[in-house]
Amino acid sequence: MKRNRKLLLASMLTFSVALTACGGSNDKENNASPSNASPSASASASASENKGSDKPVTLNVMTNINDQQAKVLEDIAREFEKENPSIKVEFSAPGAEYENIMKVKMASNSMPDVFSTHGWAKIRYADFLADLKDEAWTSQIDDAIKPAVTDDSGKVYVLPMDQDKSGPVYNADILEKYGVPVPTTWDELMQAAETIKTKSNGAVVPFHIGGADSWPIGQFFDFFATPAFISSTDNNASQFLDGSFDWKQFDKLPQMFLDLKKKGYLNKDVLTAKYADSAKAFAEGKVAFGIYGPFLIDEAKKINPDLKAGLMPIPSIATGDQPTLAGGERTTWGVWKDSPNIDAAKKFVAFYAKPENIAKVAASEILPPGLKGVTIDAGDLTDDFQQYSDLRVLPFFDRVYLPNGMWDVMCKNGQDLLAGGISVSEFSENMKQEYERLRAAQ
Repeated sequence: MKRNRKLLLASMLTFSVALTACGGSNDKENNASPSNASPSASASASASENKGSDKPVTLNVMTNINDQQAKVLEDIAREFEKENPSIKVEFSAPGAEYENIMKVKMASNSMPDVFSTHGWAKIRYADFLADLKDEAWTSQIDDAIKPAVTDDSGKVYVLPMDQDKSGPVYNADILEKYGVPVPTTWDELMQAAETIKTKSNGAVVPFHIGGADSWPIGQFFDFFATPAFISSTDNNASQFLDGSFDWKQFDKLPQMFLDLKKKGYLNKDVLTAKYADSAKAFAEGKVAFGIYGPFLIDEAKKINPDLKAGLMPIPSIATGDQPTLAGGERTTWGVWKDSPNIDAAKKFVAFYAKPENIAKVAASEILPPGLKGVTIDAGDLTDDFQQYSDLRVLPFFDRVYLPNGMWDVMCKNGQDLLAGGISVSEFSENMKQEYERLRAAQ
């Protein structure tokens, strides 16, 4: 997932994350008092911190998180250095190049001592990660995120500092102005788009996508592939997993996407606009819906602090199905199993497991914490997270049902589709060919 995200306003409300459901970066500031955490979480950090020796060690630490969120992580790393003067941290946040860098490192079996798994702890990095089950903080992993970072054998792959709960976002003032309720189905979403387009005389665009950046296009397909093929009782999950999916059925998804353009529901400059343009338009009240995730709200608030916006579940498509949220890993630390500094690496990870550090990271992403007993400020999303706390949270589609490498295929084919370079059926055929090629290679 491919999203960059955030500074929370001091006036935002506080809420305690106690989510029972299963678990797209920017800057927000938040403090959680250690008194809000359970004793065992505090003890976990202390227990692991006492491991190791005073021999000078240099840890290589790398994250996919960038911008202000990376600064939050690095600031915590510098605090760790102060408390552990014998350990030097070489902190790296290469941004968009992270995934390619990690592919090279995996191929050469030369991983960073500590690294982020960006949604792929179990599927992509499992063979490179040390088992952290003996770390005391593991008892505090929130039940909602546990399936994404542990397995049936009890292995704990990473420390989840937060947990993704994502869906489209909406401008609350616009929906109120035009009398549009928050949509829960695709048909309701299309009706809302038509109402807003008509009543605003085109002054408000229902959807804005920064297609020049490509990943926002992929976000559409990643969100809506789940209600189209996975979440309903009659679904294609097993066919995607065993390779028997009939890709002609996939036509309906690119057709839905193309219809947004044909009906005038998309910004006309979709192929030249960037993500920053989406945030600006959303902030200025020129757009009703953002198919991004909560991070768009935070980015927009940097432009318009008075913006009123909310998170909505991904609308259902099949009759009788219910809306869902997309989720799983977000900000994590894993330890390379062959690290020559494994004790220091575990000590570093345990430092981030301190309640106050978990709170800083989760607040910077405006996401629920990955460990229990931590209180954060989620601002405008407080009510939304509470309202949807029992909603199904399904993994991002590409992480489970597509082989590694398919994200870029979705993005590029989406661009080509809007540009008129390929048809709906050609989109699906291209997906089929790359799916089969990449699946065979892996």
